[in-house]
Amino acid sequence: MNHSSQEWASQAQQPGQPQYPPQTPNPYGQAHAPAETVIAVPNKRLHKYDKVKPGEQTATIRQAGPGTNGEPLAYVHVPQDSPKGGRQARPPFTVSGPNGEPLSSVRSVGDGVYEVYGGDGAPIGRITRRGGRTLPWPRRVHWSVQPAQGGEPLAAEVGTRKAWTVFVLISPLYFVCWAVMAAQGAIWLLLGEKDEAKKEAAWEMEPPTWTRWRQPGGPETAIEYQTGRKYRLTSPRLDHRLAYAQAVLHVWDRA
Repeated sequence: MNHSSQEWASQAQQPGQPQYPPQTPNPYGQAHAPAETVIAVPNKRLHKYDKVKPGEQTATIRQAGPGTNGEPLAYVHVPQDSPKGGRQARPPFTVSGPNGEPLSSVRSVGDGVYEVYGGDGAPIGRITRRGGRTLPWPRRVHWSVQPAQGGEPLAAEVGTRKAWTVFVLISPLYFVCWAVMAAQGAIWLLLGEKDEAKKEAAWEMEPPTWTRWRQPGGPETAIEYQTGRKYRLTSPRLDHRLAYAQAVLHVWDRA
């Protein structure tokens, strides 16, 4: 995660990187989020980006806090012809503002590492996804956000230890219930009741999702995810372009 400013600069000038009019930088990049903002990032169209109509945004990042009406904050664009790289190498995407102004571009460099560039093509940070240890099961996914222009990195683990312990303990019971409901769904399907069959198949137990990004060893949370594809941004020092990129990659990672 330690990279020199010369490396960032050289990578930012690689062919194919978008170039836009320069914007005023600050120690953490630019355009920080307010003291607290709640955003929502849907994931269905991200998984089906190759079927999105040309010219349409792949996903819309919206406000989701109290007193808001779901106003759009940014739009995510994924090229339709991008190969599906899986969780360790999502396709490249760009993020634009409500009026179409370029905010950032994100591209994978492999092995769960993503570089984030600003609208002017300058690097603003690096996001890394790690699958965790093989043993003991289950593996907890680790995320980290490293600003390019200084500032402490943020680290997060998906799910708490207690939540994963409970999940593991009740998993056998879940599989028994799932088998019973699957059998009931098959019976409804044989009887021609497709709606009832869908109801039986819709129930599932999700693994723990609570994720908090914060400085290693620090008590302050910069980004928090609990459920519902909603993210609470609580640090005024956090560049919202990095927060948007991390939220998109995180929700894309969800099943």
